[in-house]
Amino acid sequence: MLMDKRAIAMCAILACLSGAAASNEATDVCLTPGTDYLALDFMAFDQTMEAGWREVANREGCAVAAADLIKDYRTTKSDLSEGMLSTMRWHEGQMRAEAGQNEQAIALFETTYKDKEHDSFGWNYYVAATIAFLEQDREALSTAREQLAALPKPSGMNMTDADGNPVEIDWPPNLKVVDGFVACFGKSYAESYGDC
Repeated sequence: MLMDKRAIAMCAILACLSGAAASNEATDVCLTPGTDYLALDFMAFDQTMEAGWREVANREGCAVAAADLIKDYRTTKSDLSEGMLSTMRWHEGQMRAEAGQNEQAIALFETTYKDKEHDSFGWNYYVAATIAFLEQDREALSTAREQLAALPKPSGMNMTDADGNPVEIDWPPNLKVVDGFVACFGKSYAESYGDC
């Protein structure tokens, strides 16, 4: 028995609605009831491990909900600096990559490149390596890794904590992450942060 066009259209609408409902149910499970995430200030929302989007991301299967929450936050708040917005686009991209939404992640990552004169820590090499990993471009990943590894530590760089105590950081930043991409080439983004 052949369905008429109206019946087919109705089935398509119902399928979309049930998919949206399933998506909303997944988001509801991921978000803490009664929490107004959008009312949090930037530091609480983005930089605190037990609050904001990170609280959501720490729940199994909630990477997309965390990414959507970050997007909502950065598109709703009007008091965010360009640096804050760039950081949030990066974190949204990480969550999308973790969920396997690589094209969306790459588009977000591409917006975070810095002007060369403001990139003394090798951020752009890290971005390039991340994109190369997601695109499964081994040559570009290797090139970005070599460029990052060769980055000289800025002279006079002395990192301190909030109390002024010296802090040792690995140099260059993010090299261990990029080495994970190399070791886990062909695996998922989420696997590259574990023991692939």
